[in-house]
Amino acid sequence: MSASSARQLLDRLSVSPVRLRALLTRLSEPALRTAPPGGGFAPIEDAWHLRDIEAEGHFLRIRRILAEECPVLASIDGELLARERRYLERELGTALDEFAQYREASVGLLGPLHDGAWLRTAIFENRTLNLRELVTGMVEHDESHLAALTARLSDAYALEGAHDETPPMSQGASPATATASR
Repeated sequence: MSASSARQLLDRLSVSPVRLRALLTRLSEPALRTAPPGGGFAPIEDAWHLRDIEAEGHFLRIRRILAEECPVLASIDGELLARERRYLERELGTALDEFAQYREASVGLLGPLHDGAWLRTAIFENRTLNLRELVTGMVEHDESHLAALTARLSDAYALEGAHDETPPMSQGASPATATASR
């Protein structure tokens, strides 16, 4: 992988915690803890999901790929974690801070890698993938969550705005624009 391709991936990974914080810290408590009508995570659950997937999934997977020859990597059931860990009852700040810390640690592992390290492989979900593919999947996962949150918050604001001028966020805030599956 070229140095510029690696840098682009790392830049995209690095900005995800910032974008998530910008989206969620503007929400009111009720909006933060309300799941979309069609199902899925409430915004607070997205934050904790991203934190747990980073801490217990991505960070550990990267370490194992770099340290072991073709390790078998565990998958994480995000829906189960959300229920068992009661994400709706947890604090947003902790999720945001820890997601940022673990992401920084992941990027720290990836930053100094030489081209060959990006081709190291592992078995994940019954297929062989290399580190570059894992990191690309991380970016896609982040972006799908951020895009879904952005769309939901924009839709909620548009619906609320049709009835009154108060967005579903803290008074005076507007949805942040941002551009991942569970």
